[in-house]
Amino acid sequence: MTTPSDSVLRVAVVGSGPAGVYACEALLTWADQHGRDIVVDCLDRLPVPFGLLRHGVAPDHPRIKGIARTLESIGADPRIRFLGNVEFGRDLTVADVPRFYHAAVFATGALADRELGIPGEHLAGSYGAAQFVTWYDGHPDADRDWALTARRAAVVGVGNVALDVARMLVRTPGQLEATDIPEHVREGFSASATRVVSVIGRRGPAYAKFTPLELREMGKVEGLTIVVDPADLEYDDEARDHLEHDRRAGQVCDQLAAWAAAQAEAGHASADQAEAAALSAGGRVVRFRFHRSPVEVLGVDGRVAGLRLERTEPDGTRVRATGEVEEIAVDAVYRAVGYRSDPLAGVPFDPSTATIPNDGGRVLTGPGGEPVRGLYTAGWIKRGPTGVIGTNRHCAVDTVDLLIADLDAGALAEPERTDPQAVRDLLAERGVTVVDGSGWAAIDARERSLGRAAGRERTKLGSRAAMLDVAAAG
Repeated sequence: MTTPSDSVLRVAVVGSGPAGVYACEALLTWADQHGRDIVVDCLDRLPVPFGLLRHGVAPDHPRIKGIARTLESIGADPRIRFLGNVEFGRDLTVADVPRFYHAAVFATGALADRELGIPGEHLAGSYGAAQFVTWYDGHPDADRDWALTARRAAVVGVGNVALDVARMLVRTPGQLEATDIPEHVREGFSASATRVVSVIGRRGPAYAKFTPLELREMGKVEGLTIVVDPADLEYDDEARDHLEHDRRAGQVCDQLAAWAAAQAEAGHASADQAEAAALSAGGRVVRFRFHRSPVEVLGVDGRVAGLRLERTEPDGTRVRATGEVEEIAVDAVYRAVGYRSDPLAGVPFDPSTATIPNDGGRVLTGPGGEPVRGLYTAGWIKRGPTGVIGTNRHCAVDTVDLLIADLDAGALAEPERTDPQAVRDLLAERGVTVVDGSGWAAIDARERSLGRAAGRERTKLGSRAAMLDVAAAG
């Protein structure tokens, strides 16, 4: 009789973004090192793989292409079966896992927006960053239309997502011509009216979460002026100590200081003057506003008309409100204060952290609970939306190490049905239109063909229906 320690290992990885693909890679690495046979089903509710990399990263990041090629090479291994257009919890359930797999790894990421919790947050023209990001990245379930009618916009948050949103808002159609955005997104940007974007930070620049590389990218946008209030670059002892011991923070503040110095050299006595000069010259502006906490989104006739901010000041490692209030006129507000994961039906979920409760990657019945046999998690739904794309590789390896330890300890049960075709048969019985590896290859080929016709590497298909039609035609 076979045991889990010597049979063909079958694992379902739910989610084909970076964490999911890196989990697949870790499983294959183990199999190669130990001469073991393995079949990994990588499931995704979308018809296409790569999750965050495809639908959560700004398309004007050329360095992302290298990461994409890495994920593509991993996914090309024949021991990985891509099963797209399969929604876990509906098309396949937790109860199905022991029927077909030794274990399942949940790596579904986080692409829902956290809220600010302030009045006016839900006015028309107030958005979560993920809403905008998934639109311009061509997510097939995103609304196709986006009204870029706001002349002035505010982005609340001081992380890389905030920078992406701000930079994309001030991009011209010509600057996006070489990117892979779908045609309906390209048309949307052609009508953009945005000229000024304010990036709002509750704390000072020493504590911004930007990476220096991402911040420098902003300065490379043609026709864009970066405006920084020199008063925001005055630091207390706590901030100065932080800058001395945090190289990344020091580089961020040095870049901001360089932009502030450029304003002074141009003869602008204030940030307001620098902004006005850039606009009068026909340019676009990204303006950083630190030490300001949003307290209300202001509206007129149900639409965003402004943002009320309260000045803050340092209070040790925190900030405190000063009671000094200012209002800025904006026509749109984008909150970029963090993502959160959505629960999966039948899988334990902790709403307070928006993560799957786990111990190092082993799924628990609840926070502080007992391990659930055969269930594991990796990526943002495991630890929250922290780190960069590469962080997910280490996270996935840690989770797979636990899975293998449980396999070796005999803690994983044999699946009831070991034929890999059995799960495909079940999905067919349930009426699920599965997009497999050949279907994804057809979508990939069509997108590359559309791109070549327009002189770019790829043009994404912009709807689920179009993807399914191309996959079905092969």
